[in-house]
Amino acid sequence: MNFTFFMQDLDKQVSQRLTRLYLVALTVVAMLSLFGQVLIQQSLNESTDDAHVVNLAGRQRMLSQRLCKMAILITNSNQFPEEAAIYNKDFADVLKLWAKCHYGLKNSNLVLDKTYLVKNSQEIQSIFAEIEPIFKVIYSNASIISQNKQEENGREILKNMLTNERQFLKLMDKIVSQYDTEAQARVSRVKRIELILFCITICILIIEGFLIFTPLVRYVKEVILRITESESELQFKNQQLNETNEKLINIQKDLLKATEEKYELLRKEDNIRSAALMEGQEEERKRLARELHDGIGQMLTGLKLDSEKLKSLPFINEKQKNSFIEHQKLIDETIEATRNVSFNLMPSVLSDFGLSSAMRLLAERTANAAGIKATFNDMTENVVLPNNIENNLYRIAQESLNNIVKHAKAKKIVLNLSNEKNKNIILSITDDGKGFDSKKTKKAKITGNGLGNMQTRVRLLNGTFKIESEINKGTSIFVKIPLNTAS
Repeated sequence: MNFTFFMQDLDKQVSQRLTRLYLVALTVVAMLSLFGQVLIQQSLNESTDDAHVVNLAGRQRMLSQRLCKMAILITNSNQFPEEAAIYNKDFADVLKLWAKCHYGLKNSNLVLDKTYLVKNSQEIQSIFAEIEPIFKVIYSNASIISQNKQEENGREILKNMLTNERQFLKLMDKIVSQYDTEAQARVSRVKRIELILFCITICILIIEGFLIFTPLVRYVKEVILRITESESELQFKNQQLNETNEKLINIQKDLLKATEEKYELLRKEDNIRSAALMEGQEEERKRLARELHDGIGQMLTGLKLDSEKLKSLPFINEKQKNSFIEHQKLIDETIEATRNVSFNLMPSVLSDFGLSSAMRLLAERTANAAGIKATFNDMTENVVLPNNIENNLYRIAQESLNNIVKHAKAKKIVLNLSNEKNKNIILSITDDGKGFDSKKTKKAKITGNGLGNMQTRVRLLNGTFKIESEINKGTSIFVKIPLNTAS
């Protein structure tokens, strides 16, 4: 308890003493970093503009030389007719670009593909003032050539351009050199400022170390000393906690084991009840099928035979004859309905000839009754199955076909019965009906008897039951039953 109060008091002291200094130091460092970053970005932008300005100033020399070369070729078109024709087209554009760059550099407002920042010092402005009359002489004479007005005094115009070009090149060299010198001076100034900011940042960090981190280390040492003194007490409490934790773990294991045993017992009871219910249903189906076949079926057959004898007797009128025919038809329909009910309750072919024959007959009767195509494929290689597996697989197939006929609106049904390495028997039922959203069905609670009964039958046989379906893409049911299931 004392240790807790000490930690709370220490935390309060540290917060009060160090927070203010720490915030001030961080603020100063952040401001210096921000200022340095702004300075660097500005310097980079200026350096980029300076590089472009130096490049463009150097290009002015090249453009002046190019103008003079083109002027020589144009004014001597008799000697160089092809070159004069080619350069006569470009002369005006080169002259315009040369003049635009000159005045842009001179007036500190250079706009080409973008706007460049031009910094002209007093020295550069004085050189531009010195070069301006030379530029005007070259420009005026070049303008005359570009307008093709040099026929009479072309040689004098060319002489004026060439005479002033040399002085123009010398002065442009001075301008380029001065631009480069001033750009380097600005970069050096930024380097010095960055070095000063770096030194200030290092000093602030050193001050932080003395005023913030050193007291913090002292307090941490004090805490460690108090923790060391309390180690034995903490170890003892830790040991008690470990013992209590072990007891809780053992209790949890016992509870988990008891819960699992209870769940297993409930599951077994549920399986026993379900199995007994299924067995009772099958026995009741057999009894009802037998009574229908042996009792009502025989009576209806006798009734039909008796009615056949009445055919030989004369009828009073046509109406009586038609009535007799309708009664015979009704007797035939009743006999057929009785046979269908008896077959659905318990087909004799299942017990007499096995699952494959019963399912093939089931598919044929479903196809005839519903008017759809139903196909059964037996790939079990004549595997002998226990009675309980045959009965349950038949009931699953029967329930699935009933559901397809009632709800799926399918045109084709395929039933496959296969044997997986003599370990599992697999039943698959696929239709091309309207299908449903199987994801929502998995989340929804099953309340109907059909799907629930199928799943219960599969669970009692220790098998797996799977449904795959998509809307408008049909439905597939897969049942896998291990062959070692107890009969």
